[in-house]
Amino acid sequence: MMNWLKIITTLTMLSFFSNANAEGYCNDGIIAEEDANGVITFKGSQEGANCSFAPDEYTVKIYKMALCTTAPTRPTTTNTYDVSSCVDVINSPDGQDVNLAAGSEMILSDATRPADGTYPYGYILMANTFGIKAKKQFTNTMKTYQNGAAGNYCWTKDATAFASDSDVVGWTNPTLLAQCGGAGGTAGTYTETLDAFDTDEYITGPISVLGGDITADLITDANGLVVTATQTADRLFAIQTFIPIEPVVIAPSSTEFTVSFGVNQAASLWYFESPIGSSEYQVYAIGSGPFSTYMSAN
Repeated sequence: MMNWLKIITTLTMLSFFSNANAEGYCNDGIIAEEDANGVITFKGSQEGANCSFAPDEYTVKIYKMALCTTAPTRPTTTNTYDVSSCVDVINSPDGQDVNLAAGSEMILSDATRPADGTYPYGYILMANTFGIKAKKQFTNTMKTYQNGAAGNYCWTKDATAFASDSDVVGWTNPTLLAQCGGAGGTAGTYTETLDAFDTDEYITGPISVLGGDITADLITDANGLVVTATQTADRLFAIQTFIPIEPVVIAPSSTEFTVSFGVNQAASLWYFESPIGSSEYQVYAIGSGPFSTYMSAN
């Protein structure tokens, strides 16, 4: 049934996966604060302090979404995932690009209405690349790593990189991924490939999210197996277990399937304070942060 699936992007506080750059939150009152106008102030002298916030645009590519009557089996390094109990809600062999700008709403094609029933589980298969466009204002002095321009604004540039590049070791000087300076800067689209959740970590979860728990695995499309090295994954496979009292129920009257994405922490800085205690920060990139999904039917 065309136009049966609706995507809504919210600013709900959710957490999907976390990598080394995505564990902060810019409203904790200790590391950083983000005011009502979205301006961030870093506090204290936290070297490598983390901070995540909502980007202006956040683009993902979705291949499949499905609902399941029993729990799918996660992939391993030797066995692919088992989704035999699942029915497709969306199946796009070439993928559909979805811009998850906060507050947006869109209709996806290639959608199918599942049979009436109760579905305690769901899964999503998507590319492990994220297109991030963001421009952020700070009260601190932010410097373009390492010897570039400085100012109270930083923004993404048109560039690509792997999430595993977030380790300070091997950073290019000057960075090609972000720019800091004055208010007149224009953001480009930075495309990040999530090739590891942390050092040598290619699976994560279960993680508690709004509406249940979620797991995520980095795999290849060729064999559906969990990868064992950086820069090798090309898909992200995630399973959501809905809380028992809130499964997705498809009733005879159901006409709409809604997937809400929380993106208020979907961007995060790769940066560090230098010198320590100066409230001046070296910024290498504005990379991906955590997001989550919440599924429902009406």
